[in-house]
Amino acid sequence: MLAGIILCTGCQTNVRPPHLVAKGSATQLMVGDKPFLIIGGQVHNSASGDAGYFDRVVTKLARMHVNTVIAPVTWELLEPAEGVFDFGQLDSMVKIARQHKVKLVVIWFGSWKNGVSQYAPAWVRRDPVRFPRAEDENGRSMSALSTFGQGTCQADQKAFAAMMNHLRKIDGRENTVVMVQVENEVGLFASRDHSPEADRAFASAVPGALMNYLTTHRGRLSAHLEAVWQANGCKTNGSWSEIFGTNRDADEIFMAWHYASYVGQVAASGKAAYDLPMYVNAWLAGDEPGKYPSGGPVDKVIDIWKAAAPAIAICAPDIYANNIKEVCNAYHRSDNPLLIPETHADVWFKPAACDLNQSARNLFWAFAHHNAIGFSPFGLEGKPVDDPIVVSYQLISHLSPLILEFQGTCRMEGILQTDETESGSQQLKGIKEIAAKQFNCEIQLGGYVAHVSYNNASPDARAYGLIINTAPNEFLIVGEGLIVNFSSSTTKRKAEFAEIWEQVFDHGAWINGRRLNGDETNQGSAVQMPFCGYDHFDQSPGPRVVHVKLFSSDLP
Repeated sequence: MLAGIILCTGCQTNVRPPHLVAKGSATQLMVGDKPFLIIGGQVHNSASGDAGYFDRVVTKLARMHVNTVIAPVTWELLEPAEGVFDFGQLDSMVKIARQHKVKLVVIWFGSWKNGVSQYAPAWVRRDPVRFPRAEDENGRSMSALSTFGQGTCQADQKAFAAMMNHLRKIDGRENTVVMVQVENEVGLFASRDHSPEADRAFASAVPGALMNYLTTHRGRLSAHLEAVWQANGCKTNGSWSEIFGTNRDADEIFMAWHYASYVGQVAASGKAAYDLPMYVNAWLAGDEPGKYPSGGPVDKVIDIWKAAAPAIAICAPDIYANNIKEVCNAYHRSDNPLLIPETHADVWFKPAACDLNQSARNLFWAFAHHNAIGFSPFGLEGKPVDDPIVVSYQLISHLSPLILEFQGTCRMEGILQTDETESGSQQLKGIKEIAAKQFNCEIQLGGYVAHVSYNNASPDARAYGLIINTAPNEFLIVGEGLIVNFSSSTTKRKAEFAEIWEQVFDHGAWINGRRLNGDETNQGSAVQMPFCGYDHFDQSPGPRVVHVKLFSSDLP
């Protein structure tokens, strides 16, 4: 028995820490050398500061089918006095997560959180000479620590490395913590820092490392960065104003380089202690840098972050806007897999400003269309346990093995109606009407075209879901508000349904439920997935899962 224990322990040590791997066109997070999908909930900022409170929060999130809790460790609690480290907050977070059988993503609230520096310890904030503040264009000190404070960066690096070293000691085998976010929504609420150090740097030559990156990636840079560089002649040497101009765009590029360089150094020090995947999150860009944090990892300057901070694997968007498709397209790149660490849980939003079920729908699009690593509403613990997002989370948790299997294979696609101008169809009557319909979207998978119509039951409803080509002539369709039929992608002729089965998750496996036909399939002409409450034969809440088998047809 002792030999068996020793052998098992040896096996555990051979498992790599959580890491990212490429799979086809996707990048996946590996935990225990198996792909892992983050079905997350980010807690409110102060939720992890007390063990009892955090336990109550995680207890609720586990009931909501969250498999990963995203929560901060704060510099002010980790190092209350310089050189004196207290790991109690981290220890309790890891212990509680294990008790509830969930994973953790640790957020490092270090030098900055949301563009200011309130989580830096008091001994840092009290000493503006050693730890200088950024200055506005009038020379006034700001609440944010300056990226030009070398002593500040060194102190942050030391604290972060100490945290990561401790985490390796307590979690190197268990792998409760699967990723780490370094700082939070960094950037300056001015277009750039105007401290004397910053002014000198702005007048100096653009670093060769950045110019090498720009010239090497020319033609593949973000459209904004490429346009700014071209507008100034695509010079390959000169000061920041000579290369990028004298406006706020140049200021933002300058600040992006210095924030990314600083954060990249902090991340590198942590990875040297314990090599976990690390990412940064972005307060999304608005009209003018400075009105949103200038220099943060927004999509316009993501290439600057790639050049300056190689220790950061992902620049991740915090999505509190309604344009999820646009944002995901901007952040999902071959060198930047999609991770959504924050999005609205709809706690603070009024119906007029935000569709209250957005997150419950958007995660299907993120996981299926963009091969997302994870999706996490902020403040999810504030939602009721029967909220629509919880219904979606339960379904995604059951589907996660399939989603992970088909990510990166081009055999899975998402469906998401976002624009109220996208017209929904009424209940269709037969094959001729379907053939004449201009479909809302058409998806090519597995030699077929899935023709998808949005069957909106009310003006406020929005269709959503995903479709997977699970085997030749077979598809799994998930969603609400959808009418789906198929044609051959080669002959263009209509495909007929051999079988349509409603799927039920039972004892850890998907099994056939009702065999659907007749009225429930519009006389065998289409898969019908209406919204809950608008279906005379099934009032169960949330999206449905249907498995279909097709065969070729001679019908036109």
